[in-house]
Amino acid sequence: MLISTSVNAGGIENDKQQHFIGETIICSATMMYTESWWQTLLVGLSIGVLKETYDASQEGNEFSKNDMAANMLGCIAGISYGATVLHFRYESETDTTIIGIKGKF
Repeated sequence: MLISTSVNAGGIENDKQQHFIGETIICSATMMYTESWWQTLLVGLSIGVLKETYDASQEGNEFSKNDMAANMLGCIAGISYGATVLHFRYESETDTTIIGIKGKF
């Protein structure tokens, strides 16, 4: 019983990881393109809702709140990564390098 449960839990975790990674990539690219966290959040979560709605229409599947939670966390990670890449800059003054993050939030 324990072995079958752990194998099943591994499959579930893999699915959540895929949702997280997919949303991170989508939201990173969107953030770097739009430079707007709320537009990125809207795009990322819309894609997540559309994917879950499609899954719910398939036989044996349903809309998963846990998948949407993984999508939300991935979108937040993507926004953070995209904002960091966008606004990370190096300024050189004599022999000193200053690293700063400029935000548009």
